[in-house]
Amino acid sequence: MKSCVKTGVIAIALALAANAASAKPVVYDCKPEAGRSDSVIQPEYVISYDRASGEVLVNDPIIMDTVGKPIAGKLQSESDVRTVFDWQLKSLKGPTNTTSWKYRARVFADGRLSLTVVPVGYDNEFSSEGRCTRSK
Repeated sequence: MKSCVKTGVIAIALALAANAASAKPVVYDCKPEAGRSDSVIQPEYVISYDRASGEVLVNDPIIMDTVGKPIAGKLQSESDVRTVFDWQLKSLKGPTNTTSWKYRARVFADGRLSLTVVPVGYDNEFSSEGRCTRSK
């Protein structure tokens, strides 16, 4: 699983290198804490944000297993206190149905992570706290 995410980091870097005329993107390597939502919350998320173009790419083990490359995300807000990213992983086929998942990652200036995952069309929500390291 770790190699899938690392491969995704490389894929994000290569994808952004093609567009990297100016500043480098900010890459957040986020690790939520393990808990009750282990089957939904993945052990690692990589979020790349190019401030110049506004491009957001997200990767995790499920994305690598289902899509095979990072997917587009969206910057919802950015301040000195926190940056908020949203993304959606569409149509994951489960044993009894097909579900899309909406994600929201709040990355705080001190490195804290607050992650929320919601299955589209359902009332339940999964969440976790964790830490992100930031690289430029």
